[in-house]
Amino acid sequence: MAIGYDSVIKPCCEWSQDSEWNDHNHISKIDLATWHDSKSLKDARDKLENNIWPNSCIRCSRSESLNRGSMRQDGQSAYDQYQQGDIILEIRPGGVCNFACQTCWPSASTRVAQFHHQAGLIDIKQIVSPSVTDYTFLSPIAHRIRDLVILGGEPFYDKNCLNFLHWASHNLTSRIILFTNGSAVDWNWIDQYQGKIVMVFSIDAVEKPAEYIRFGTDWAIVEQNLQRADDHPNVELRVNITQTVYNYYYISDIIDLLVKRWPSVVSFGLPQESHFQEHVVPIKYRKEIISKLVKSVEKIQQANIESGQKSHATNALKSLISNLQSHPWNPDAYNKFKSFVNSMDQVKHVNIRDYCEFVADMLFGQPVEIL
Repeated sequence: MAIGYDSVIKPCCEWSQDSEWNDHNHISKIDLATWHDSKSLKDARDKLENNIWPNSCIRCSRSESLNRGSMRQDGQSAYDQYQQGDIILEIRPGGVCNFACQTCWPSASTRVAQFHHQAGLIDIKQIVSPSVTDYTFLSPIAHRIRDLVILGGEPFYDKNCLNFLHWASHNLTSRIILFTNGSAVDWNWIDQYQGKIVMVFSIDAVEKPAEYIRFGTDWAIVEQNLQRADDHPNVELRVNITQTVYNYYYISDIIDLLVKRWPSVVSFGLPQESHFQEHVVPIKYRKEIISKLVKSVEKIQQANIESGQKSHATNALKSLISNLQSHPWNPDAYNKFKSFVNSMDQVKHVNIRDYCEFVADMLFGQPVEIL
């Protein structure tokens, strides 16, 4: 089960909810112990077992159609050791973050919300912030929580997230899967927690491009914490890469970093927004990006990496290559992305050319022609 910023529960993080779902699944209205037995979830399970996509599963449907894998497919292998009644709980205890990543959304980062508000993209008063501060409501299912997935904000920076980590350390021994930007790791808490810890570092580039794409990054600190997590005896290291127009050119640099000592899992996320996708890249810039990605695929295939991870990573990059080769250029999405970059640079007081020269040339170099 996943508990969102709005205190609404859904069966997984990819579930698409509507107002009717929200009305019936707020934590104040349901019994956590029996929630999985509700009619709506039984109907969804029946459809999936018969290869029918429920309407709320559109994201996994799209991901599978792109040969990218999904929560549904992962569950067939990743959770086969779980017992009946075990729970994987995903929770977002807070939205306070010290980063303002370019492709993040306002509910997930207070800094993103502030910058979007300054740019006139949102009314910050309309942002839904996490409202749960007392976690005793989880007590009836605490003994059933086998995995706890913690998202932010930045869990090691947000005070409410830190309070939740303190609660978890006194009430749970489950495995904790914690998504982090890697900037403010509480190593004392990690050393003291009795259960297993999985740290998922969100990395979309390295060095200077990282400091722009994930605005707020000090790459030296993130890299140091990445190495420390990899060496820690009670930490399993994972890395998540979100593929967007910002970093198509720079993904190969991440692969060069990781291929030397591949984490247990490297996952690849996709943006929902059209102006962050492959069709934004003008045709004349694609050959160089594709060349770098092809070399990354070759490096992964030659590396000493677990076969499943090797397949997952190469499929993700091959899918990106295929889309860059086949998707026509979309001038509307391109102009929307260009406008977004201008707006964010203005309110953040930065210049993309100082960090991501290739992307800057793509946007502000020679005029783009429709080919």
